[in-house]
Amino acid sequence: MRKKTWFKIIGVCFTVSLVVGMIGGALTNEYLISYLFGQLTQKQEEELPIVKKVIEHHVYVEDSLTIDAVEKANPSIVRLYATVADAQSRDDAKAVNAVMVTSDGYIVTCDAALNNSLTWYADIEGSIVAADVVDTMQPHGLTYLRIRDAESFFQTVPFAFLEPEQGQQILALTEKGVMSALISHAAEKNIYVIDRQLPQDFTCSPIINLGGELVGIAMQTNDELVGQTRIISAQILEELLAEVVDQ
Repeated sequence: MRKKTWFKIIGVCFTVSLVVGMIGGALTNEYLISYLFGQLTQKQEEELPIVKKVIEHHVYVEDSLTIDAVEKANPSIVRLYATVADAQSRDDAKAVNAVMVTSDGYIVTCDAALNNSLTWYADIEGSIVAADVVDTMQPHGLTYLRIRDAESFFQTVPFAFLEPEQGQQILALTEKGVMSALISHAAEKNIYVIDRQLPQDFTCSPIINLGGELVGIAMQTNDELVGQTRIISAQILEELLAEVVDQ
């Protein structure tokens, strides 16, 4: 009887250690990239039922890095409204996401969300100020605005120096919340795809890395990209900004 009990204990310990080992292996970049692109080995396929939930629910690291990154980038988040009244009411349904990219008041957002209006009202950490459209960049689908009579020093989010890599964790930010995802692949030059379909209220939201740097902004959700969202990279945002400022 005692022998059987010991065998059971040993068996349970072995199973637990095996599962822990699988989970550890699942969270390596190699496993994640294989999983994202449907290129799992036979062994990984066998492990998948056990580790799939771990990948889907725990790969998005909710730790101090995430908190620090959000705190660093949060002051640069801007919400744009068509009228002062909308801005004062802070009506979520009428808000357009944007991000402050220079300390002297330049803002970037998606032009499709602006409906060709030339003046918008920006809610910046509770203060409402007028912002004028400076340039619309086609075919990139971007609009640059500048705070009117900008005399204040505005907090910005730094552009990411390095291009994002496959499997890299990113965070989408709005004033109302944060969503995490992984870089899936590059769709084309300066356009990346993340492995999560962001809600409509995250359209034009800034996308940051765990260093609190701007990786890009989210494009409008495309029904053809089920479960995914495209982002315009920080590299093109920075290049176009330089053109706007030099005008």
